[in-house]
Amino acid sequence: MNNMDKDRFFLEMALEEAERSLKENTYPIGAVIVDENYNLIAKGRNRVYPQQDATAHAEIDAIRNAGQVILNAKINREIFTIYTSLEPCPMCTGGILFANIKKVVWLLNDDLGFGGFRKIKSTNIFDERFKEVELIEEPYDDLKKRQKELMSKWAINSNNIVNLRDAIKK
Repeated sequence: MNNMDKDRFFLEMALEEAERSLKENTYPIGAVIVDENYNLIAKGRNRVYPQQDATAHAEIDAIRNAGQVILNAKINREIFTIYTSLEPCPMCTGGILFANIKKVVWLLNDDLGFGGFRKIKSTNIFDERFKEVELIEEPYDDLKKRQKELMSKWAINSNNIVNLRDAIKK
């Protein structure tokens, strides 16, 4: 399996996590961390609403799930990759940088929401750290489309939840 096939495989795994988030009635984002030999280290998904935790984003969940392995990798300067279904927000970008993850691959740019990876990178604030990070954005149109579909389903579900809350209040 070549590297592009491996990227696709792990992005599909991140999409599966995003689908699980949607089933849990939260924003559909999934993330997967692998080592330099493409061994799966951890999976994560958005758990903000189920855990009632505003920091329980997919990338942070994956980093937390990697536990000691991610700390050892940071100390030993090992190369880890995170695959995520949506461009990381500012908080997750910080987590990725401080976890010393060297490659970030995502399915869909977040131009309308809280996507922050490209914005923060363009400020040159963490210039030295960003120089060490390889970035691949939106490599597969079909998987990008699947992520967009999940987000559309979430929008419909969240509107239903808001409408239900409004009806209960009346």
